[in-house]
Amino acid sequence: MTLLPQHVLIRPLLKSDVDQVLKLESKTLHSADRVSRELLLYRLKAAPELSSGIFVRTQRKGRWATKQHRLRRDSTDSNTSSCSSSSSSSSATSIVGSSPPSGSGSSLAYRLFGGNSPKFQPVEDENDNNVNACPRSREKLIGFLIAVKTPNPFVSDDALVATTSGDDLRGHVETGSTIAIVSFCVDPDFQGKKLGTTLIRDFVQRMSTQSVASRIALLGRDDMIPFFERLGFYDAGKSSAHLGTGDWNDLYLDLEDNDDD
Repeated sequence: MTLLPQHVLIRPLLKSDVDQVLKLESKTLHSADRVSRELLLYRLKAAPELSSGIFVRTQRKGRWATKQHRLRRDSTDSNTSSCSSSSSSSSATSIVGSSPPSGSGSSLAYRLFGGNSPKFQPVEDENDNNVNACPRSREKLIGFLIAVKTPNPFVSDDALVATTSGDDLRGHVETGSTIAIVSFCVDPDFQGKKLGTTLIRDFVQRMSTQSVASRIALLGRDDMIPFFERLGFYDAGKSSAHLGTGDWNDLYLDLEDNDDD
């Protein structure tokens, strides 16, 4: 069993995470239970907010920046290490709506650009081999869940497909009152550390706070029912959904019952 690293974060999945999701599915799930790249991309495009990934962040030497227009912050001392701590670094990251790894300093190089979700990217730099270069992080996916909205009270075959028609009641239906978790797994190397519990609880809390649906539903096999019941889900018996190797149970949690506030 692998020890859990210190730097762990949870965030919605992005298109750039697709390869890691597929790799983790191939490591964790039976081949019949995995999704295609096309279906995964459809789900992340249709409802990116209905996904969560848990990542381990590791750091390596480099400089941080974002794409397109570069903005170099002035340094009061050209001999100061580019990783020196400064209160001005936090104000700089708030401007772009994202943040580089902790410990970055005021002389750090950025590229600032417009857009809905700017992201920090490593940038090749002539000083990249400098021992004082700021660390840039890599995020390793170790668990995730992906969901869509459906008008059905449980996860059905309709929720498991992709559709390009906005009037179709299959796939992701924005007006649906049920959030159907259609994919969930945790890296076997990190199981036994309550990562699955953390993912589910964080997701339930977020959905409850946002009031985007009245219920969360998912599919689980017999051996997983006690796990989901400990998290507040109810077992509704055998499911009629035809997913992969089959033999699933319908489980659900009514969000109104989960409102602790």
